[in-house]
Amino acid sequence: MDRLLPNWLGVCIQAGLLSAGAPVFADEAQDYYAANVEALVQDKCIVCHRTGGQAASRGVDLLFTSSVASNHAAFDRYVNTPSQGARASRVLSKITGALGHGGGRVIVPGSSNYDAFESYVELLNPPDEPANNAIHRVALEEPVAGQAHTGVGNLRGWAVATDGIAKVTILIDGVYDSDAPYGGKRSDVGGAFPDIPNATESGFSLAFNYSDLQAGPHTITAVAYTLDGTTKESSAEFEVVRFDSAFITGDDAVNLNNASCMVEADQISIVDATVDGAILDLLLKWRTAEQGFEIVEIR
Repeated sequence: MDRLLPNWLGVCIQAGLLSAGAPVFADEAQDYYAANVEALVQDKCIVCHRTGGQAASRGVDLLFTSSVASNHAAFDRYVNTPSQGARASRVLSKITGALGHGGGRVIVPGSSNYDAFESYVELLNPPDEPANNAIHRVALEEPVAGQAHTGVGNLRGWAVATDGIAKVTILIDGVYDSDAPYGGKRSDVGGAFPDIPNATESGFSLAFNYSDLQAGPHTITAVAYTLDGTTKESSAEFEVVRFDSAFITGDDAVNLNNASCMVEADQISIVDATVDGAILDLLLKWRTAEQGFEIVEIR
């Protein structure tokens, strides 16, 4: 459910065949809904937004069924009542838990699920004037969404904009943490956006100790600011696993003399490792983004 923005949309945008926010015919809006939003509605929304549900009991006039066409029509009526696009921003605010949404936050701002909703709402409410071809993109590549992270690693990604990137800020669980150094070499991004000046120097990266966070789920968000002050976000929800100490020191803090090791596929299991005085079992897994093994379980 985390990566539903279709490949064809991204390809079209990068190729210049479809600009973000460009007018699209109504039947394409329904097709987009069926391919990218309906599954989210059935998974996250319909439990309350249905006849007899909590939203219905509060008089909310956005209710869903098992019919794709009916659900698209319900969104179309809601977004464009009492006038064209009147409640477009309300939908996007509600799904992120704002405006007193009874179901709380069901979609993370900046996630691909949010992008899917945002693109769909734009299709329901096309601008009166053709949109320009300005590009503003940001991608948070580490931490990797849905994975476990521990210890000192990278926090990295890239950001581009037609009018230039002023800065990239990092939020930890919605709270400002720091500005990320920006301008790292990214020839792959430059190849994807050849018309954007300095796209080959669009990377941001910093060392980050994930063990400074408490064990459990967290969200990191990268916010890219353009030179004119507009923003774009990319977020990753991930899990922190950690030792009792946030940073382990000492030459003899880790001892594997009495440990045993098992290897299977891309995983390494270490049993009875001594770490900072504790006897622990560790599971390490190959991580493509980090190009190395990372501890994903500590038992």
